[in-house]
Amino acid sequence: MKISAVDQSPIFSNTDANLAIRETIELAKFCDSIGMHRFWVAEHHGSDSFAGCSPEIFIPSLANETSSIRIGSGGVMLMHYSPYKVAENFRLLESLYPGRIDLGLGRAPGSNPFQAGALAYGSKTTSPEFFTTKMNDLRSFLIGEKPETEAFESVDVTPGLGNLPETWLLVSSENGADLAAFFGLPISLAHFIEQDCLHLADRYRKNFKPSVFSKVPKVSVGIFAICAETDEEAISLSASASAWRKRVQQGKSSSFPLVEEALKEVKETSSNPLSEDTKRPFVGSKNTIYERLQPLIKLADPEELKIITICEPFEAKTNSYKLIKEVFDQN
Repeated sequence: MKISAVDQSPIFSNTDANLAIRETIELAKFCDSIGMHRFWVAEHHGSDSFAGCSPEIFIPSLANETSSIRIGSGGVMLMHYSPYKVAENFRLLESLYPGRIDLGLGRAPGSNPFQAGALAYGSKTTSPEFFTTKMNDLRSFLIGEKPETEAFESVDVTPGLGNLPETWLLVSSENGADLAAFFGLPISLAHFIEQDCLHLADRYRKNFKPSVFSKVPKVSVGIFAICAETDEEAISLSASASAWRKRVQQGKSSSFPLVEEALKEVKETSSNPLSEDTKRPFVGSKNTIYERLQPLIKLADPEELKIITICEPFEAKTNSYKLIKEVFDQN
């Protein structure tokens, strides 16, 4: 089982976006040092919670600071952008860092409607209904063929740029699984967003069409996980994310609280403050997480797990990744 990381550059109450970005760089270096397979950064806009807003800008810094781990986007929200520009960006990145670049594509906005409008800046092709057309054109630009859209027939990608980067689709719905199968894209199931998505792996495999992106179906699963020496320590570390989720459910926009602040906050609002986190399957010790992962592995049969960990202090986060990597190195 390949173990990878996805980092959203979370902002905590004692930090800011600048520090969050720098911690992501340090985390990528650490993940590289322990032999993880890939490291993806997310795209969020206008967020008090996450600092990562531009994967294509972030990726070269991360690739420069690492040596062997694959670096990519998790993901670029294609609905906002020109497929031509995305293709040139990532073929250029592949030229700069051959064999190490991933283009993970997302269909969600990663923003509210106001930010989406600012990103689009007048474009009328930002709704999900245009995704198939954009994906068709992106595929053509990535592989150097004439696009299907008539208006772009005379458009060429800058000659001599890098080869096709490894290209994935982030999936949490039947429609996403069907699109990935139709285009022959590897999929990353977003279990951390939609826990009832694992059955989509079978649907995807049954409908998969070989393509320039992949000759065979490839499945990875993105999970939220926090691992520590004991279950109790991991559950305590998860309090920051738990309190943040409660705030979001209440319509509050905020950074992630520190553990002490979060524990106090959830205690004041619940008779069993960490009951939510005791139900989260992948918060615990190495043995707990390994045992709780078995049903997921049996159902989705992934080749790779992409781990999202949000906790503080930073040393606890790196230790969590190390422990999860050890789980699969030892089994």
